[in-house]
Amino acid sequence: MASTRPRSAADRDLRLLRLDHFNVPVRDLEVARKFYCEVLGGFVVAEPEWDRHRSGRSVGAHLDFQLFNGDGHLNAFWQPWGQPAPDQLFPHRSFAIRDAARLAELIRPLESANVPHVLVSPGHAEPGRAVPVSVYFRDPDMNQLELHCEAYPFRAGIQVGTFDPTVQYYRWADWRAAVSEGGAPIGPPRARVPREANP
Repeated sequence: MASTRPRSAADRDLRLLRLDHFNVPVRDLEVARKFYCEVLGGFVVAEPEWDRHRSGRSVGAHLDFQLFNGDGHLNAFWQPWGQPAPDQLFPHRSFAIRDAARLAELIRPLESANVPHVLVSPGHAEPGRAVPVSVYFRDPDMNQLELHCEAYPFRAGIQVGTFDPTVQYYRWADWRAAVSEGGAPIGPPRARVPREANP
């Protein structure tokens, strides 16, 4: 009789090895540095290569952050055009949180930085009963982020079900004013170098 238990990734011998990185578009890399390091507690693992970008040897510039244990990092990709709309919930990036105490630790810097956030549970529960919750918020460039905890004490102030995503809106210009130097190239990039000429 065939087993109905789902096979693990190891059993399936999946071809992909691990998560390497994922992108979020940002208008200014120094604004991204301030948010992802000071608010979310990450650290920079790669700086942008502006010289390669300006010379046309790279299609863009990015700042890479390690935000979680294990493989993979967030790549803040400099893109001065086309940011997500304030009412857009998808796509978003979700991070698993170990427990309720750690989630509370992560909510505090959001509050200190005046980043609007919504604590959401799928259903009502008795006060104090552990329920799955997610904290939804945006980075300064309106990229939707989520912190998910499987067991958090239900309490007043937790939104149940859907919510209006526009309540997470705040001004990018306030964050830009908080960094001393911009993280964007000076002057337009030069013409691209043909691929064969790249080192």
